[in-house]
Amino acid sequence: MKHFVRNLLILIPLLISLSLVSCKEEDSISVTPSEVSIVRNGGKKTLNVTANCAWTIAAPEWLECDPVSGSGNASVTVKAGKNEELERKDFITFTGGTAMTQVSVTQAGVDFRATKDLFEFDAAGTPIEFTVISTYDWTITASNDAQWCKAEPSSGTAGETKVTLTPDPITDRVPRERTFMTVDYGKSFKTLTVSQQLPNDPPAVPELTSPSAGATDVKINTYFSWKKVTDPDGDTVTYRLMLSADGGATWASTTTDAVRTKHSALLAKSTEYMWKVEASDPFGGKSESPVQKFTTGDGGAYKDGEISTYRMESAGASKPVHLIFMGDGFIEDDYTEGGAFDQAVETAVNGLFAVEPFATYQDYFRVTTVAVYSQERGATVKTAMSNCPAQTKNTAFSATLEGGNSTGTSCNYDKVFSYAMKVPGVDDAALKNTTVYLLINLNVYAGTCMMEYSGRSVSMCPMGKSTFVPVVCHEGGGHGFGRLLDEYRYYESQLPLDQKNSLIQWRSGDPYFGYNIDITGDRNIVHWKEYFNRSGYEAVGLYEGAYLYYQGAWRSEYISCMHDNRFYFDAPSREAIVRRIMRASGSNFNIDSFVKNDKVKKDPTTKSNYVEEVYPPLAPPILVNK
Repeated sequence: MKHFVRNLLILIPLLISLSLVSCKEEDSISVTPSEVSIVRNGGKKTLNVTANCAWTIAAPEWLECDPVSGSGNASVTVKAGKNEELERKDFITFTGGTAMTQVSVTQAGVDFRATKDLFEFDAAGTPIEFTVISTYDWTITASNDAQWCKAEPSSGTAGETKVTLTPDPITDRVPRERTFMTVDYGKSFKTLTVSQQLPNDPPAVPELTSPSAGATDVKINTYFSWKKVTDPDGDTVTYRLMLSADGGATWASTTTDAVRTKHSALLAKSTEYMWKVEASDPFGGKSESPVQKFTTGDGGAYKDGEISTYRMESAGASKPVHLIFMGDGFIEDDYTEGGAFDQAVETAVNGLFAVEPFATYQDYFRVTTVAVYSQERGATVKTAMSNCPAQTKNTAFSATLEGGNSTGTSCNYDKVFSYAMKVPGVDDAALKNTTVYLLINLNVYAGTCMMEYSGRSVSMCPMGKSTFVPVVCHEGGGHGFGRLLDEYRYYESQLPLDQKNSLIQWRSGDPYFGYNIDITGDRNIVHWKEYFNRSGYEAVGLYEGAYLYYQGAWRSEYISCMHDNRFYFDAPSREAIVRRIMRASGSNFNIDSFVKNDKVKKDPTTKSNYVEEVYPPLAPPILVNK
């Protein structure tokens, strides 16, 4: 009995313990809904948790759950941001005690994505890596302008693929500006923009020449000039003139590709200026000159007979090629700095040097002006013209227009030459290679060139509102300097024998006189025959009708400046002009060099080749055999 009681006392606690264990509730967690779908742009979903225990959440990093733990029943907010990847699939796991449950989560993704779409390669050509993320197979194709860029791999399958873009080595100075490659996937495409910097050294530092450092009494319409700079890479150089009137606090600028330019406005009188020039290439290389100072004058009038250098030569030839500009019918009031005469010269010079070959060879020329006062504005007109009555004017050089239906013009040539000889460096020998322009202050269409056998000439150019520059190019550029003859026709007959003999005689002294005219009519011996087989000169042929006659004289191209004043000289004319530039500057002419520098080989104007007379033909040149 004693043992039974003792054993019973031991058994009763054990039975109570077993009873408590068998009555405890099991851990449980349930979550609704069991599947969640989130759109690509992101959003929120709510999960309802039912649990009899404490629980915690484990979720992928692209999901944000709030709260992430709890006890018993609760609501959990699930949030996802925008998905820039492929479709996402994962689980949110709830665990507590011995219980565990999962919720399936998906988020829509992109059909295609490139982690980078703008590629700017450095000059060294360092490759750039990016990732293609696609639900489709894909292929990269370079446009015609992007063949220098290679993709590796250039195609792939669905999923994520690392791609490397590598530029080809640079072998020229052709800019690799922004262009594109195309990635095709499914039924759509994506563009990748590619570009590359070129290896680049800046241009040399410009050396300022005029106005000189510390210059005083500088004209308010002065030209600024500097020495031409070279670029180590052979790139084209442009310049920016910078000018300050407030000690460098602010700078006004003017951009040009020449080594000489005016500021965009007249300078202030009696003012100290600072100036400098920046040289730049097309690829961001820049260099800047030191700053120089100068002081302007009071902007007063040019004195009667005052000689001014409008521009200096900079080609490095042994001698300058002179152009001298004078005015007739300009009174004292017209000779202020930036006044009527200066404006006329500027219009004429800019017009002439805009036409080839003067544009390419303009650095060979020294342009000088001479101020000569007239008592009256205008010029004498013998017979009334369409917009000008017959009149007599007291002018310095006695410029006289025939008027009526004639464009003939004359003046006191000896007086013109006497003033030209006052220009420094212009003696009798230099004058034989010098063109003197007489700008006539009258708004009419007319013009004539007096040409001497020796080479001297006076190109008389009235200042018609819309015809001034064409007349400057025809009379001064063509006749006066190029010693060319007219290509239009007056007479429906054969070129007279005496006129043919006159041309032969003039060519005995200057073989390039009238070089734009042929009197043989034979393609095998015409002096421009070498152009027939030169690439780019397809416009050159043999066209009958020139030198005022429809028969017996031939021209090389259908139409040019010596025909209707258009801004284009035909090939033999350009050659003759360049030959004279070389001769006058003490340089040698080379036909291959001429062709290489010959920038405009056919008529670039918008005029029809078959509009023969936009303006009435100008009077033929006055040929003086002395």
